[in-house]
Amino acid sequence: MARPSVAGLVAGALALALGGRASASVVTRMDVEDLTRLSAVVAVGTVESVVSARGGRGVIHTDVTVRVEETLKGARAPRVVLRQPGGRVGADQMVAFGMPEFAAGERVLVFAARTRGGALSVTGLFQGKYRVVSEAGVEMAVRDAEDGALVVGRAKASAPARERLDLLRARVRGLAARYPAPAETSAPVDAAAPVEAAAAPAFTLRPLLPLRWFEPDAGLPVVMRYNPAPEPVLPGTTARAEFVASVNAWTNVTGSTIVMQDGGNTSLSCWAADGQNVVSNLDPCGQFVPFDPVTCSGVLAVTGLARLSLETRVVNGATFLRQLESDIVINAGTECFWAEGEGNYGEVLAHEMGHVVGLGHSCGDAFSPDCATNPEADHALMRAFAHGDGRGATPQTGDIDGARFIYPPPAFVDALLNQDTFSAGQTLDLKADLNGTARADLYLLLVVPGGTFYSVGGTGVPNELVPAARDAALGFATDVPLVNSTITGFEPGGVYTWVLGLVTPGANPAVGTNWLAFDVATFTLNP
Repeated sequence: MARPSVAGLVAGALALALGGRASASVVTRMDVEDLTRLSAVVAVGTVESVVSARGGRGVIHTDVTVRVEETLKGARAPRVVLRQPGGRVGADQMVAFGMPEFAAGERVLVFAARTRGGALSVTGLFQGKYRVVSEAGVEMAVRDAEDGALVVGRAKASAPARERLDLLRARVRGLAARYPAPAETSAPVDAAAPVEAAAAPAFTLRPLLPLRWFEPDAGLPVVMRYNPAPEPVLPGTTARAEFVASVNAWTNVTGSTIVMQDGGNTSLSCWAADGQNVVSNLDPCGQFVPFDPVTCSGVLAVTGLARLSLETRVVNGATFLRQLESDIVINAGTECFWAEGEGNYGEVLAHEMGHVVGLGHSCGDAFSPDCATNPEADHALMRAFAHGDGRGATPQTGDIDGARFIYPPPAFVDALLNQDTFSAGQTLDLKADLNGTARADLYLLLVVPGGTFYSVGGTGVPNELVPAARDAALGFATDVPLVNSTITGFEPGGVYTWVLGLVTPGANPAVGTNWLAFDVATFTLNP
């Protein structure tokens, strides 16, 4: 899109000139025979999920789950889990250079070997992963460039970076017969990601200088005021009404303590250290490059940090400075963009309000991922470029996760079921988003038709309250896998309910006041 909704002023002012990156890993050149000989598993399939987690000594790893369509070497299994060093959990990121990148929905051919710790990992860093793409109706196996790795061993040619999939598959099958997988390494399925796993987030913090308000920690609101003079003309609504909608949009994020309060109108305007957080329209002080109404492109709005404190606070592992004052300035000459559709002004204003909350861009600038690699980040309100599709002041999944990360409550849980009706042969997938500063016992109950319930992790005795996990640190985690099961068709039909509860550690769950938070997910099972 030709019209950026623009980075916050702080991000623009502090942008760095990044130099070239040197290779940080060294790997020997490997051909197809080497890759096949050294691998315990070679398979073609589709990436189902990419999940990062923090393991021992605080080291982050990433589990890539591949749904297998064909096993070329090793024991056959419906899924392969590849564990790679590095990844991102919340605001923390660790990078292992030379490792291949995976994306959910991507079709791949992978060569995998066992690490000394027993997990499967890609053989030969980037050399062991091929993307499967269709070119003029022909399936091709394409290897990405060796970004961040030095390849040594010139006497041998590397495995081809691009080859017809059917030819490569045939060669691997023949080599696999010559180099069979040892029995002790033939099982290709590792344990699922642990409970503390966090899906790769679709949000970023304000770059270089993470900021947050400390008021929510004391139960206080962040007050925003609005200058109505001048005010742009919008289709179907008023700018003041969209300001209210933007304030409410961030206040209404469940699982977050941030409260944005409409402080009424003010005569103050512009980006200035005047003691108030102000939204003003049409760049009244002429501080920014004008928007071009002829091509309807340019800077739509700017968020500027006016005052901060060097006081710091650590939240979910990230260190934040205290934000004291921020202003939003809507540019002049932008009426053409507002006129293109109802909701455009609301989207831009709520986006800038997200910067005030403390979020950076979800994707699309130098400090965030490429939007094409993360559909959830691309869909977010905090994308670097306005969507202009009528969504208005509506935070999306990535935006909500960001607000939850920066402003966690004591405890919050959101149960996520892949669908609400199941029949024989379908897979039930239950996950959860967790957020909070407290510790808790986690209870997972299945209520069957008729009202009887069973505890996951219990003995199977009806109506027995047994925790699935005890004294767990909640922190911030999204898409935590809880249950994955295929419906056999022998289960009784009717309405079932999953109950996911967080209870004070060691407290009696039968006493309602001991519950810190809970959520339910109801589904119908057709006989």
